[in-house]
Amino acid sequence: MSRTCRLPGGGTPAIIGGMNLTIREFRVFRAVYELRSFSVAAQAMHMTQSAVSKLCQEMETKVGSRLFERSTRKVEPTLWGHHLYGYACEILGTMEVAERTLRGLASLDVGEISVAASPMMMHGLLIEPVRALHSRHPGLRIELHERSTDATIEHVVNGKADFGLVSLTQSHPSLQVEPLYNEHMHAVFSADHPLAGKRRVTWEQLAPYPHVSLHTDFGVRRTVDGVYQQKGLGYVSNLQSGTVLTALGLVKAGLGVTVQPGYIVGFANELGLQTRKLPDAGYTHPISLIRRWNAQLSPAAEALVEALKARL
Repeated sequence: MSRTCRLPGGGTPAIIGGMNLTIREFRVFRAVYELRSFSVAAQAMHMTQSAVSKLCQEMETKVGSRLFERSTRKVEPTLWGHHLYGYACEILGTMEVAERTLRGLASLDVGEISVAASPMMMHGLLIEPVRALHSRHPGLRIELHERSTDATIEHVVNGKADFGLVSLTQSHPSLQVEPLYNEHMHAVFSADHPLAGKRRVTWEQLAPYPHVSLHTDFGVRRTVDGVYQQKGLGYVSNLQSGTVLTALGLVKAGLGVTVQPGYIVGFANELGLQTRKLPDAGYTHPISLIRRWNAQLSPAAEALVEALKARL
């Protein structure tokens, strides 16, 4: 399911009293809302289409209004449906986090962990902690969600991930934000690039060259834009990618330079690319651990966090 849950107006939900809505109803409703189809939702929930339709009708009776507009071609949420979706996500997110936590209380070997971060954070920061934890507890189930910064935040807020790694320093109404460290930024370019002959590269030297950038929903892109803005420099980026891997591939093809955090340096070097640490002068990329504002991590999730901190 690709859509993200947002509470109407932000914050935590009010108690829905007097309606007697069940967790099962919320789960079916969320599936229909996100998939926009009773038949596809039925497949996802391992139910019959008639059972899904009947359950949604019962919810509408309890709520006192239609939640979906139905036609032969599509299913669209009503205003009531849009509002209920935010509450459903908050309730189900809390339940899903609780279920993972309780399953892991008896033993780490039967526990579950769900983590969200960008693909390259997974590669550069989490693989070794996951390896270390998995070697000690091979029965532990670890689910990794590679997402952009904004999608990682949504995954944690909605309870789909126990914790996440993002570039975030400001407070968030639905999250606990724990700064971990500040990552250095590096220039990345091909081996035959004019800058390859320099031992040191500055932001000023890098700016004139065409850049390959990430989309603006990535914290790395926001950091890079912020540095150039603070320095009063402009740069041109006609190539924008949704993954660091694609960005590095475009750089390797000689289509420009890119600026990335230090945790990608090892991977970039494996691709035969050149990297140079850029002067800091306060221009670093903050890495924070985020979790739901009201959540207590399971022993398994805590163990992975401790392994991550030990690596850092």
